[in-house]
Amino acid sequence: MNKKLNAKTVNALSATGKRYRVWDTEIKGFNVRVTPKGKKLYVFTYRHQGIQKEFTIDQHGNVTADEARTIAKKQAGLIADGVDVQSEKIKDKAEAKVAQSSTLIAFVDGRYGLWASARLKSWSMSKQTVKRDFKHLLHKPLGDISQWDMQKWSSEASKAKLKPSTVNRRVAIIKGIVSKAHEWGVIRENVLRGMKAIKTDNKARVRYLSESEENQLRHSLDVRQEKQRLERTNHIAWCKARSIDKSTELKGKFTDYLMPMVLLVINTGMRRGELFDLHWTDVDFKTKVVTIEGLTTKNGKTRHLPMNDEAFSVLLAWRNKSDSMSLVFPSPITGERLNNIKRSWGGVIEMAKIKNFRFHDLRHHFASQLVMAGVDLNTVRELLGHSDIATTLRYAHLAPEHKAAAVAMLNKN
Repeated sequence: MNKKLNAKTVNALSATGKRYRVWDTEIKGFNVRVTPKGKKLYVFTYRHQGIQKEFTIDQHGNVTADEARTIAKKQAGLIADGVDVQSEKIKDKAEAKVAQSSTLIAFVDGRYGLWASARLKSWSMSKQTVKRDFKHLLHKPLGDISQWDMQKWSSEASKAKLKPSTVNRRVAIIKGIVSKAHEWGVIRENVLRGMKAIKTDNKARVRYLSESEENQLRHSLDVRQEKQRLERTNHIAWCKARSIDKSTELKGKFTDYLMPMVLLVINTGMRRGELFDLHWTDVDFKTKVVTIEGLTTKNGKTRHLPMNDEAFSVLLAWRNKSDSMSLVFPSPITGERLNNIKRSWGGVIEMAKIKNFRFHDLRHHFASQLVMAGVDLNTVRELLGHSDIATTLRYAHLAPEHKAAAVAMLNKN
């Protein structure tokens, strides 16, 4: 039977108790197959290397006659180019089946790992988290990881006294991996989508220096520098006594990178990694602006930081001392990018007798000083490079005046 296949003609086809076909009069090979019970299936029949084959399009109702016709035209074009469309369909299904069974560890060590290592600054630590905290899921197919798996782990982690915010961050790593697997077609469904995070108190850790602590820190930095100068002077004298002329005097305001780094963070709020990646081309002494390139920031967005008097004088003095034409704070050993200042920072903090204070807390100190000086939170957000104002709200309690002013409006004269 031959008819132009459209909505009207296909809807009119009925069950006869026998299987039959109706061939389209316009596209060769396009037909609808009707089962004995009346089920209608769109099919494209063709020949490849002398062998007749069929490409099953879909069931009537899932697609319309016009949609099936469009697909048939596309397949006809591929066949004209020598493609065996049915074999390709079988191959695609097989690949999808393999992808569906891809395990978490295979995805993390393979395709996702390659992508993440090039784009996510924290991927190295995140990968360690996955392998340590979710080792029971490593050999589980990605498509089988469920919300129950995540909720069960979250419950156990909470019982182990892990902070809710920490639990949420670690679950978010798995959610990100599964989301990308779904986006890339590795799994058919992202079952973790919509999974709610544990409710947390928005009270975040804000450790900043008191006035006396800041004075102690600055004093310790000065003492450290004087000690380094004295050691160098003694070494020069030792070399001269032995007719060795290989040591030079420490000239300039700073003896090494630590003091200018600390003072710069106190006055700009830069992250440690941003300091390590800072180049002299990012520093404009004419406009007194430091540009933090998006490639080096946590949120991937470029921001511009104005230099106050101290930040400007620190960078200018360091520029006059530095031999580097590229990195502002290169490694004194390799000349390449610094990656660790734990030893020097730990020494000066110990000397200053300041407890429970990390290098990153200098950034909190910068923000806290701004808020307590009356700077609005959105400006602080922009200077810190926060994507979300909610992150900056951790400092709101340091400026209670606006809340006090609000409730004062209720005062009755």
